Amino acid sequence: MTDGRYVYCIIENNSSADLGNIGLYDGLVYQIHFKDISALVSTIPFKEIHPSVNEINSHQHVVESSRAKWTTLPVRFGTVFKTDDGVKQFLTRSYKELQSKIAKFKDKEEYGLKVIIDKNDLQKLDLKISENKEIKKIKEELESAGEGTSYFLKMKMDEAIRTEMLKKVDEIGGDIHAQLSKVSATSCTLRSELAEIMLNSSYLIDRNEKEKFDSQVHKIKKKYEPIGITLHVSGPWAPYSFC
Repeated sequence: MTDGRYVYCIIENNSSADLGNIGLYDGLVYQIHFKDISALVSTIPFKEIHPSVNEINSHQHVVESSRAKWTTLPVRFGTVFKTDDGVKQFLTRSYKELQSKIAKFKDKEEYGLKVIIDKNDLQKLDLKISENKEIKKIKEELESAGEGTSYFLKMKMDEAIRTEMLKKVDEIGGDIHAQLSKVSATSCTLRSELAEIMLNSSYLIDRNEKEKFDSQVHKIKKKYEPIGITLHVSGPWAPYSFC
């Protein structure tokens, strides 16, 4: 079978240093250069790669090993060229864009945040239900309603309270994201497949500003953990969310 060149990431360096046999299938990870940037690659069979846990872990291990040495732009999993020359042509075509991103991400690292709320703790939220006009109106109607009408009014009340809870959750997620964005070079929100995750976001942090970020996370935890909201911070990572 013909060999291909699997690309893990792009780096600011153009030395001849390699990372050893840490690539997919224990392949040697080496550099292909163009001007002052390089691609980190290894030789693999030229075929479609199915993303198993081992392959994904190998890819991420190379990227994180690179991040420890150089400013690193992760490349999408499964990117394969036929030859070294094919990789070099890609670097040549994309040079200005890649060089610009490397300058943007220099001395910065990504941190991920997942904000989780326990459904059982929703009642701890300060909903200020009594101030909601719709809920106040339903309460007044319940006082003089008959048995049949009361049943439907209670259903309407439950729905109104649920809507207020969701609004409050959105407000809290927005507040947390805004507070952390203030101490970040840039930030973004990501999709979440789980209803319990009220905020899934990433922040690009200058290494010199890490203490400010940590301090802000601490303040947010102190404010929101007593009402059942948990913050999980991960990182540092290469800037996966911003490439």
